[in-house]
Amino acid sequence: MKKDFRKAKNIKPACFTVLAVLFVVLFSGLLSSCSKPLVIPGASTGYFIWKDDCSNIHIVWSGDRKERNFSGVIKTDGDFTAVIKEGIEDEDKINWSAKEISFDASLNPEDYSDELSISVSKNSFIDFNLKLDDKYDFSRIHIGKYLNNPSSEEFRIDDLYFENLRMISWYNSHPFIEFFNKLYSNKYLTFIYVFLLGAILIGLLRITKLSGLRKKVLITGLLYFILFILDVGFIILLWYANGH
Repeated sequence: MKKDFRKAKNIKPACFTVLAVLFVVLFSGLLSSCSKPLVIPGASTGYFIWKDDCSNIHIVWSGDRKERNFSGVIKTDGDFTAVIKEGIEDEDKINWSAKEISFDASLNPEDYSDELSISVSKNSFIDFNLKLDDKYDFSRIHIGKYLNNPSSEEFRIDDLYFENLRMISWYNSHPFIEFFNKLYSNKYLTFIYVFLLGAILIGLLRITKLSGLRKKVLITGLLYFILFILDVGFIILLWYANGH
C-alpha cells in the first residue's frame, strides 16, 4: 500500500505538467506586457513600435546578427519635443526637427539593436515610412503588444491607437485572431488533433508514472475525461473568439 501511495503521489506533478502545457498554449497572450512587445536582440528582426506609460513612442530596430540596414522617416502634425538615442553609433545618421525625424542606421553581427525614444506633443497622428535593407517588408514592422503589422508603405498611428489597442481582448488581437480563425474553420480536425496530442501525453504517463498502480485504469480514464473537457473548452474559446 505504501508503495502504491508513493507512486500515486508522483501522478500529481505529471498531471500538473500536462495541464500547465495546455494552459500556456491557450493563454500565452495574457503573459505579454500591457504595451511593450517582446524583443530579443540578435533573434528578433525588424521594427518594434510601442507607447510607454509616459506617452513616449519607442521604436526599436533589431537584427539577426547579420548586416542589416534600417532607414525611415517619421512625421507628425504635432511637435517632436525630444529624441533619446539608445545604442546609436556615430556612423548612424539621425536627424530630427519639430515635425520630422529621419534615420539611416546599420546593424552587424556585434550590434544587435538600436532604439529611439520619442516625445511628442500637440499631435493627433504620427506617420511612419520604414524600410529594411532598402525594401518595404510589412511583416517585419510590429506595432504594439500583439505585434500588429501595417498594410501600407506609409502608415499612420493616431493619438488613440495604443489606448484602443489595449481595450481589445487578447484573443481578438494579432496574431491570435488569424490563428484562431484558421483553427475554427477546421474545428473538427482541430478537436481531433488536440485530443490526439493529449492522448499521446496520457500514453506516456501510463508507461511511466502510472505503470504498476492498481488504479491505473481508473486514473487513465480520469485523465481522458479531463482531456475531453479541455478540448471542448478550447473549441468553445475558438467559437467565442470568432465573434459568436
